[in-house]
Amino acid sequence: MYKFILFLFFGWGYVQISQAQIVFQMLPDSNTLTDADKQLMQEGYMLAYSNMTSETYLFKGREEEWKKCWTNLLHQFNRTLKQNGLNILSGSNYNRIYFRADGTVVAYLYCLSGLDHDQEILFKRLAFSYFSNTKIAIAAPGNYWQYGTLKFE
Repeated sequence: MYKFILFLFFGWGYVQISQAQIVFQMLPDSNTLTDADKQLMQEGYMLAYSNMTSETYLFKGREEEWKKCWTNLLHQFNRTLKQNGLNILSGSNYNRIYFRADGTVVAYLYCLSGLDHDQEILFKRLAFSYFSNTKIAIAAPGNYWQYGTLKFE
């Protein structure tokens, strides 16, 4: 349908578009649940991992595999930021990321402080590009989410 609409808009030219969508949103703080959070949780997205033994989470019994994949995802994101000229020397970035079972990112929600205006614009562009084109390297039986902090040093 999107291609048809673009076809009508642009005339006879062919336009290729991606049908992938990602929710990308800055949070006012790490405790705020957005409408996107609420909707995805209502759709059955499960917590991927928790170090709280009382919580139910998706990767129970596969904790080390999950931690390795999650850490690699965030470290590669940090490397991507640095390789593209955003070398954040201090501070941290709180992340809440929602994944489909195949590892693609559905939503990237974050809380970030300490950047100037130009750095914030570059961060948003790089983060959107990275999470729109990255899959986490773990198979899952269902959709899930994870929260955490990426520390810049």
